Amino acid sequence: MQAELKSNWYIIYTFPNLEKRIYNELVKKCIHAYLPMQRVIRQWSDRKKELQIPLFPNYVFINTTEKERFKLFNISGILKFISFEGKPAVVSEDEILQIKQFENTEFEVEPHLVQGDDVMIVKGPFTGMRGKLFSKRGKERFGIRLNSINQSLSLEISTANVRKV
Repeated sequence: MQAELKSNWYIIYTFPNLEKRIYNELVKKCIHAYLPMQRVIRQWSDRKKELQIPLFPNYVFINTTEKERFKLFNISGILKFISFEGKPAVVSEDEILQIKQFENTEFEVEPHLVQGDDVMIVKGPFTGMRGKLFSKRGKERFGIRLNSINQSLSLEISTANVRKV
């Protein structure tokens, strides 16, 4: 009975491109929902446009009880809850806070560490966060692994802001 009353962060898996609609519907129903977004610039032949897109395509996070989460299947566009080995994935509050820190963040890089190095950020808004240094599209990036949701987050970062651990 106690477990049914405990509120946890769960992950809803949606149909493609319905994350914002489902998030808005959850909020209207007074359900504590979180849709991490990232700012991207898209280039068309005649213009550039800044867009807000989901950080994790098809994912919407909700904070609810085990019992209440089953009532959400009546919302059109929800496919399932993310689960591992038959159990719903529970995201820790710390991981939610880490995701929030990654939203809309950009850093510049200076190459002097080696790819794959374990590093810790020593300066800036992510001070104390640990992760790995890797390269993507020719730029150095800092990444963390969120095991409970089987996903990774990364951002460009100046190596002046990290140290090897």
